[in-house]
Amino acid sequence: MSHRHGPHPRPPAQLSTRHERWLYALGGALLLSGLGWITAHYLLAGNGFVAGFEFEGVPHPSELWWLRLHGASMIGFLVAFGALLPGHVGRGWRGRRNRHSGIFMLAAVAALALSGYGLYYLGDEATRPWISAIHWMIGIAAGAGLVYHSVSIRRKSASRARAPSFTN
Repeated sequence: MSHRHGPHPRPPAQLSTRHERWLYALGGALLLSGLGWITAHYLLAGNGFVAGFEFEGVPHPSELWWLRLHGASMIGFLVAFGALLPGHVGRGWRGRRNRHSGIFMLAAVAALALSGYGLYYLGDEATRPWISAIHWMIGIAAGAGLVYHSVSIRRKSASRARAPSFTN
């Protein structure tokens, strides 16, 4: 018996539990590693003098590790996110469900991928700080957007389940 035609058919755009967990775990790893880098870069980087040596602008030793974790998480996230496009995104669009938050998430992931590429391949010393700031601001907004998208889907599904059916 096919999973789609079993006694409990999946709602039009619902993700499998496994796929949803991977997206949240990898998205969480991206957000936390990004916040870890922001903290190390802006708050923990060397400032001032110690034993007569100047440490102004010296990167914190953890910055590189946060970037490595961020890059590894990104690879997995883009695979899991790409798997959403043919099913979840397409069915949600056709079903006219959560289009605003879905469009925001698609745009945010695209902007993060492009700005991440810009940081790695296009940025120079003059543009990299700007690209970085744009990247992490979008990343924080994307984290909030994912929570909003997920919560709004669950609320709408719950209200549809409670609504009386008027079909024969």
